[in-house]
Amino acid sequence: MFKIKQSTFHVSRGDSGTFTLSIPITDVNDYIKYEDSSHNVYWYDTTKKKLYDSNYEETEVSIETLTMVKYEFKVGDSIKLNIYERNGYDKEPLKVKEKIVEKSGSSIDISLTEEDTTFSKIENKPITYWYDVTLNDDQTVICYNEDGAKEFIIYPAKGDEE
Repeated sequence: MFKIKQSTFHVSRGDSGTFTLSIPITDVNDYIKYEDSSHNVYWYDTTKKKLYDSNYEETEVSIETLTMVKYEFKVGDSIKLNIYERNGYDKEPLKVKEKIVEKSGSSIDISLTEEDTTFSKIENKPITYWYDVTLNDDQTVICYNEDGAKEFIIYPAKGDEE
């Protein structure tokens, strides 16, 4: 099993999979940047579910007609998935998966191998870890925030019948 629900990874020990990372551009308020076909800028407040124009005045424009503006990955960018013990952000990561961008674009695929999902001890129950994702070692793009910790849950290895 390899699936992601909201921001939680659910992985059976030893399984592999790929996830796609894209990073929305945000402002100091954490509003997400959108543009229309004429490149007019809008800001979306995900908490209040309100859309503002470039002057931060509420607008009647429909968000469905806009395009989210995302970070453009550059060749040589470094993306790291860091996996920590639960409650262990103050410790060294148990696993670090690094991906160096080879092709520019607004998203990047990151593959996790069998080795990447067998770093944990073997248990007969799911083990919850925390994770974050960093860009170029200086910007954390996914991490513990007002929604709580980002979880990476490893389940016992699948049986022969699966």
